[in-house]
Amino acid sequence: MAFLRVHLAYKNIQRLRQIVTILIRHGFYPIIERLHLTRLISIPQRIMGKKASAEGEGVYSLATRTRLAFEELGPTFIKFGQILSTRPDLIPEEFVKGFLKLQDEVPPFAFEDVIKVIEQEFRRPLNDLFKEVEEKPIAAASIAQVHRAVTKANEKVVIKVQRPQIETVIENDISILKYLAKLFVKYMPESKLYDPIGMVEEFALTIKREMDFTLEASYTERFKKSLSDDPRVVIPGIDWDLTSKRVITMERIKGIKIDNIRKLEENGIDTEKISHIIADILFRQVFELGMFHGDLHSGNIFVVESDKIAFVDFGIVGMVDREMQENLAEIFVGLVSEDYELLTKIYLRMGILPEDINEAAFKREYQDMLLAYFGKPFKMTSVGEILMSYIKLAARYNIRMPRELLLLDKCILELEGLGRLLHPEANVLVESQRFAKKLLAQRFGPAQAAKEAVATVKEYQSFFSSFPSQMSQILKKMVSDKFTIDFVHKGLEDLMGEMDRSSNRLTFGIIVAALIIGSALIMAFGGGPMIFGYPIFGILGFIVAGFLGLWLAFLILRSGKF
Repeated sequence: MAFLRVHLAYKNIQRLRQIVTILIRHGFYPIIERLHLTRLISIPQRIMGKKASAEGEGVYSLATRTRLAFEELGPTFIKFGQILSTRPDLIPEEFVKGFLKLQDEVPPFAFEDVIKVIEQEFRRPLNDLFKEVEEKPIAAASIAQVHRAVTKANEKVVIKVQRPQIETVIENDISILKYLAKLFVKYMPESKLYDPIGMVEEFALTIKREMDFTLEASYTERFKKSLSDDPRVVIPGIDWDLTSKRVITMERIKGIKIDNIRKLEENGIDTEKISHIIADILFRQVFELGMFHGDLHSGNIFVVESDKIAFVDFGIVGMVDREMQENLAEIFVGLVSEDYELLTKIYLRMGILPEDINEAAFKREYQDMLLAYFGKPFKMTSVGEILMSYIKLAARYNIRMPRELLLLDKCILELEGLGRLLHPEANVLVESQRFAKKLLAQRFGPAQAAKEAVATVKEYQSFFSSFPSQMSQILKKMVSDKFTIDFVHKGLEDLMGEMDRSSNRLTFGIIVAALIIGSALIMAFGGGPMIFGYPIFGILGFIVAGFLGLWLAFLILRSGKF
């Protein structure tokens, strides 16, 4: 337990014990044992855990048990699973599908707590801030809930209020997740393939951004400003005077949810036209704005009028730089022209390749995969599925893809699902062509070529002007014997640590054995002061050996290796 306290605060050890107990209940005892965490539970719990694991494996799949455990573990783990569901390059497909089913619907917290959070954030009574706030929330999730309200200026708004203490809960859980990730790397080397430490670090950054409502408000304003020239788009305005890190107040949008087909048809909405508008707006965001709404599920899109679409909840946003835009444009054009070579080249260019990749084998397998899609009518071609198939293939070859591509693929899959719902003939690939071809025409036009030529000349000028001084510094260090090359051994720390622990226990065991043998010899042959007819040194030797033996047994039991 002392080892744990070095890494975790006491309250986190209690939470870790709770996490271990829940995981064991869902059949994860073998993993807990390998992570050396059985010390946190009693021996009867270990016995029950082994039994539960054996029974659970036959009832539910590993992915299902993980999802159920995450739901029981609370908001941090639910969010962690939801973010992992966007990383098919890191986790197996069955886990991606399982995490997509994670439920983020929780009972609302008390209205008294809503008032308390708002008043703490703005340091003023609620009645001084709002004319009216509806007590019943219109939505409640693990991080926040939403209430309708009316401002003092009689503006109808919605208020998104963060749950009390949720930031502390998530921070504590993240510290535990980081600790667990290190244990996975240390005791389960095969997990390094999935980069558990990187997963947790990425999650920590993502959830930190999502917890800061001022960032969401800023993105909302940026999208509203960037798309202000498009009459088809409605984005709620932000009331910055009533927005903080834990509270966001925005214009109330009145519309029909995009997946409510019956109501759309009753109001005479042309669903085919709406499907084209949504796709058009997404590709404009990607290819012109360089940023896109990263969470296009039906709860975030509303039809306001016959040809106006409202987007809400900009908590997740994807950023696309110029190079990524060009790569994506070439991908969409290559898919239409069925250009195997172009697509293979682009994907290899976009990914982070391992040193030992078999590029020829990858190309063959990727082209075989494309054959399954090419030749079909456009209406039967799913861009999202093609991208997802590539991501899975890349994962098998240990190729890491940019996060933005993974997020965009998720959005395209969501968009295709909505498109089929609104209009069965809708095709994302066709919708993408106008923007992709326009961007490529600009990219390879004479104006862009001249601009890049000037930039290249400037780079060479900078390089050649700084090269002599940099070379001079290196030569001076070599002449003055200050030029050193350091060699560092990596990857041996775990092995050396385990060898140290094993040798210490072995030495301890030899000392105990020597005490027992020595004491037995003294008892057999006598000598020295006596008590009750037995040599005192022999008795003391057995007592010391007994204590040391019990201590050694305790250490072995605590390690979980028994």
